[in-house]
This record gives sequence, C-alpha cells and structure tokens, in this order.
Amino acid sequence: MRAIRFDGKCGAELVDIPVPEIEAEEALIKVKYCGICGSDIAIYTGKNPRAKIPVVPGHELVGEIVAIHDSHNSGNKMGDRVAVIPTLTCGVCELCRNGKRHLCKTLKFIGIQTEGGFAEYVKVPVSSLIKIPEQLDYEKAVLVEPLAVAVHAVRLAKVEVGDSVAIIGAGPIGILVALIAKLSGCRVRISEVSDFRVENALKMGLDTIRARQDDPVKRILAETEDRGADLVFECVGHPSTTEQMIEMGRSEAQLIVVGAFKEVPPVDLFRMSRKEQWMTASWTYTAIDFERSMRLLFQNTASFERVISHFMPLEETHQAMEMVKKAEQTMKVVLKI
Repeated sequence: MRAIRFDGKCGAELVDIPVPEIEAEEALIKVKYCGICGSDIAIYTGKNPRAKIPVVPGHELVGEIVAIHDSHNSGNKMGDRVAVIPTLTCGVCELCRNGKRHLCKTLKFIGIQTEGGFAEYVKVPVSSLIKIPEQLDYEKAVLVEPLAVAVHAVRLAKVEVGDSVAIIGAGPIGILVALIAKLSGCRVRISEVSDFRVENALKMGLDTIRARQDDPVKRILAETEDRGADLVFECVGHPSTTEQMIEMGRSEAQLIVVGAFKEVPPVDLFRMSRKEQWMTASWTYTAIDFERSMRLLFQNTASFERVISHFMPLEETHQAMEMVKKAEQTMKVVLKI
C-alpha cells in the first residue's frame, strides 16, 4: 500500500509497505481523508520527542472498515464509515475506567507512536471507532478530531449563555473553540496575527482583532467597559501570549490553556492572584467529547465549512507540510488518500 513516512528531518517519503495485519479486537480501515495537525509538523521537523521515528503519521483520520475482529459485538461491521479516536491507553487504570483515558499514564497516539493515517490502510482498536452519520460526508467528518479538542476545552470551561469570551489565536483549534462558544450563546472575540486567518475568521462572522495592528488587550478592555473577558482561551501555545491571557481576563476570570506549549512560558502568578483568576489546562478529549463533536458536525455542518482551507493528494504531502509549517495561507489542510 502507499504510505508517507516521516524521518524527523523534514522528509516525507512516499513508500510502498505491506497492508497491516489485524489481531483480536482490531479493525482495518481504508483511509479516505486525514487532516494535518500541529503535532504532525513537530514530527516532520524532528521536534516531537514522543514520536517513533521513522513513522507513518496522521491521527485525524476517517475511512471505511474493510476487515474486523470483534468478539465483543461492538456493533461495528465491514463497510461502516467511521472516525477513529487515536488515543491508545492501558484501559485498566482508574482514569481509563472512569472515562478519562486521555489522562492515562501510558497514553500513546496512532500516528505518533504507532503507524497512522497518512496511508491507504491503518489498523486500530475496535474500541476506538466512532460511526459517521449517513448524511455526513467524509470531507466534513474529517474535522471530528480537532473539533473534539475544542469541545473538550469549552466543556471544561463550563461556558454559559451571555459569557464574554476572548480567544487568542485563529488557527483551526482557536476557530473551532470560537464557533462552539458562539453556538453556545457567548459573546466571542478572537485575536490573530495572520492576515489570512483574520480574513477567514471575519468571513465566518467572528468578531476579530488584527493583532498586528490593534493591541488585543486594549481592544478587549475597551469593548468590555474595562472589565475584561469572563473566559480567555489560549489557543497558540507561545510564551508571548501568557501575559495577554492574564490581562484580557477580568477579575475572577477563567483562563483555559488549549495551545500546546513547546517552551516553558512565563506566568505572572502574582498578577493572577491579584485578580483571583483561575487557570484550567485542557488536554485532547474523551470519548464523550468525540461523540459530541460528531453530533455538532452533523447538526451544524455549514458553521464549520471554512475551517478546511485545502484538500491535497497523499503524493503532495511534502508540499502540504511545508504550507502548514509556514501557516501563512492555510487553515486546516487535509490529505485525500
């Protein structure tokens, strides 16, 4: 089968490798589409220490079951259209038993520590399968994994109708958080440095701050009568945004860290204490978040259409990775397998 293999040195080689052989409680998926994530960029550039190099990456995948060994009657069968929850865990620890497998100490990811979806076929645990509603196209359903990240973050924040929400970063995750918060009845403002992503956010009907021209903190304060936002979502993962996050939030605001920081950020704990703010960190998702994400996509398909900016063939993975790495003219880039 055709697959893309990363060498951790910005190489994306198209290779011919055997189709995986499934074992008990596994399914073989014929991959239709697979999104490119920031963690894939980290593997591509050799900056993800958790990755098994060389590796076939890709964890945002959807496809069709073409073989299955299922002794537990999960309800999945050959021909089903499915998305895949890419987390691999022990399944027996207290966290796993309580539905929080994303916090398992043994956590691994399909496409990072095992072969992933940048290939014609991938094998996955049957327990990781989520059916795609019949009326939802693969092209739309491929957003289910990144949307689940946003669903989890918004759920942890316990947003309420009328909340003032500030979001730092209008990349795919930031935009998805903004759209969910807006659908939840919040007053949403999002800041971004990229002109392309600013224009995209504006076209999606979001109140957007051009961070290269306007000071996001001053704008948020001016538009909230100097009060600040009730909730601030950090969706960039850059040390420079932590001060913004604290200053944007009102006294007693909740600060939600969604971005994946690759450097240890400076955090002014005294400033947070002085404002009695509280911080929540959000990490991936649960199975429940994944299911909610699929329902959201099905019920609000049009709301999320502009999140995907490019579909590209598997053979153009290297070009796609370079585009995403620069992040100048892209949102979510998806490979058509």
